[in-house]
Amino acid sequence: MPRLRLHPFGENGTEWLKRESGAFLWLKKHIGIDIMSSRLLGQDTRMSILAICRREFTDGVLAATASPLYIEGRRGGENRVDVTLILDSSTRKLSYQRETLSSGTVSILAVDRGTFEKDVENDWLGGMLVESLLMPYEPLVNEKFLWQQEVKAKKRIIIEIIDNLILEYPEMSRELLIKPEYFMWETITRKASLYPPIICRFINSLEGGISRKVQRIIMPGFEAALKKVEENGVISFSNGYVKINEEYIDVFKGRKLRFLNLLRNVRNSILRHSIEVFPKMMYSLFEDYAAYAKQSVVEGRLSLLELEDTKKLIFIPTSSGLVSLSETLTLSEFAKDVLFGKRGLTVKVERLGGVLNSVYLVSFRDGKNMKRNVVKVFKSWYNLKWLPLALWALGTKGFAVLGKTRLEREYTINRFLSSHGIVVPRIIHVSPTEGLIFQEYVEGESLIQIIRRICSSSEDNDELYSVIRKVGKEMAKVHNLNISLGDCKPENMKLTRDGRICFLDLEQAERGGDQVWDIAEFLYYSGHYAYMSPIRVPKRITENFVKGYLEGRGKAENIRRVKSPKYIKVFSFFTPPHILYVIANTCGKSLDA
Repeated sequence: MPRLRLHPFGENGTEWLKRESGAFLWLKKHIGIDIMSSRLLGQDTRMSILAICRREFTDGVLAATASPLYIEGRRGGENRVDVTLILDSSTRKLSYQRETLSSGTVSILAVDRGTFEKDVENDWLGGMLVESLLMPYEPLVNEKFLWQQEVKAKKRIIIEIIDNLILEYPEMSRELLIKPEYFMWETITRKASLYPPIICRFINSLEGGISRKVQRIIMPGFEAALKKVEENGVISFSNGYVKINEEYIDVFKGRKLRFLNLLRNVRNSILRHSIEVFPKMMYSLFEDYAAYAKQSVVEGRLSLLELEDTKKLIFIPTSSGLVSLSETLTLSEFAKDVLFGKRGLTVKVERLGGVLNSVYLVSFRDGKNMKRNVVKVFKSWYNLKWLPLALWALGTKGFAVLGKTRLEREYTINRFLSSHGIVVPRIIHVSPTEGLIFQEYVEGESLIQIIRRICSSSEDNDELYSVIRKVGKEMAKVHNLNISLGDCKPENMKLTRDGRICFLDLEQAERGGDQVWDIAEFLYYSGHYAYMSPIRVPKRITENFVKGYLEGRGKAENIRRVKSPKYIKVFSFFTPPHILYVIANTCGKSLDA
C-alpha cells in the first residue's frame, strides 16, 4: 500500500482530494457504499484536523478516521472529534494528544500500522484501536484500507458472536434464524454494557432513539463481513436470515476452548506506551461520562434502554410461525391469544406426568369438538426432587438438569426427528424466556397401557406384541440418525390412532449419547409390570422388541450390551431379579438365533 502524506491545502491538497475521491468511487463501485453521502464532519473541520495531523506527525499517515462524540441531533455547545491515525512506521508507536478547534476539540490517537492490524485481527490491545472501525466514523485518509480493516474486524466479531450463540444454545443453535442486523446490535450492546458513554454516539438526542444515520453507516460493514463469513462455510443465508451451518457447529463443539492470556500477547514496548497513553486519555473519558450523565440523568433519558433487545432478532421456527428468543408469552396468554382466540370459552387445565416434569393439558370445547394442547414447563431441577433420579442412575446415565438445556433438547431433537419422518408431537409455539413449549396433544394409547394389557392378559395377544415390535423398529430408526432418546420409559411413547409409534418426551434426548441405555430402560422398565406374569411374557416382549430393532437396522452390539451389569444394576431396585435375568438372557439368545 503506497504511503499517503497529508497535504490539506494548496496544490497538494487538491491532489489529495482527487486521490480520496478515487477511493470513494472504488467503494461505491465495488461495495455499493456512497461514503460521500455519510459525511459526519463539515469540510472546514475535516481540513483543520488534517492540518493538525500534518503539523504534529512527521511519519507518513497510512490512514485516518474521525468520529464525533455526537453524530446528529445536538445543537449548540462544543463537540469533540476522536481521530485515529494509522502511521506507516516500521517502529512501534502509540501516542495520544488533544488539540483545539474553532468548533470544539480533537483527540488524536496515533498508532503504527503493525499494532493497529494486530488489534484488528485479535484484539491485541483489547480492541482499543479497532473500536474506531466499529463505531460511526468518517474516513479522512485511505478509505479503501480502512474499509478492508473494518470488514476484517467485523468478520472476526461476527464469528465470536456465533461461537457464543453455540455455547449458549448448544442444541438450538442448529435451528436459529438470525436477522443480519443482530450482529450490529449485539456489537453495540456489548460495547455499551462495558462502556455506557459510548451510547451517545448512537442516540439522536433531538428525536430520541437510535439514529437511523448511524445504522446506515455501521451496517454495510457487517453485511460485507457476513458475506465473507458465508464464504468460509460458517453460515448460510435463508430467506433473509442468517443460519449457522451444522458442519461448523460440530467442528466448534469438537474444539478445545482456548483461553488466551492477554498480558502474554502484549509486548513490553507496547505496554510501556499504553501506560503512558491512558492517563492522557482520562480527560476525554471524563467528558464522555459527563455527556452520558447529562442524557441519562439530567434529561431523564436512560440511554442504555433505548438499545434493541438483541434476542428479538433471533428466531426459531414452529408450526405456527417464527418465534423470537425474547418471547415472553405465558401459559394463560397463549391459551387466550394463540390457541383459542375466542372469548367466553371455558378452558380446563390439568396436570400430566410425574413429579419431576411440569406438563399440563390445556383443553376447551368448541361446539361439539374438544380441542387439546400440551404445555411443558422447563424448570431447573435444583431441589430434592432431582436427588433420587441422580442416585438411581449414578455411574450409568447422566441427565440434563437445567431447564434451558432440557427445553433446547426437546425443541431441537423434536424438529430434527420430525424432518426425518419420525413421529413426534407438533410444536405450536415456544417461549424460551418463560421456559415453555406448547405442543399438540397426540391422540392414542400410551405404551404403558399396552404393556399392562400384555402383562395382565391370560392369553398371548399377537396384535399387542406387534406394537412392541414397532417400538423396536422405530427406536432403531432414531438410533440410525445418531440420536439417543435418553428417557425411553413406555409412558413416554404412544401408539397413535393410525397405528404409528410417537415419542413424546425428548428433553433428555441428544446427538450421540448412550443408545444402549434407551433399549435397556424400555425393556427392564417394562419388565417390572410383569412381576406377576408368566416368564413367557417378558421373554416375548423382549423377543419382539429385538426383532423390530434389527428389522430397523439397529446395531446388534447395542442389544448385546443390554446384558451388562452396568445397566442391570440400575433397574434392580424395582424390577424382580428373575425378570431381569429373563430379559438379559433373551437379548443374547435372540442375536444367536
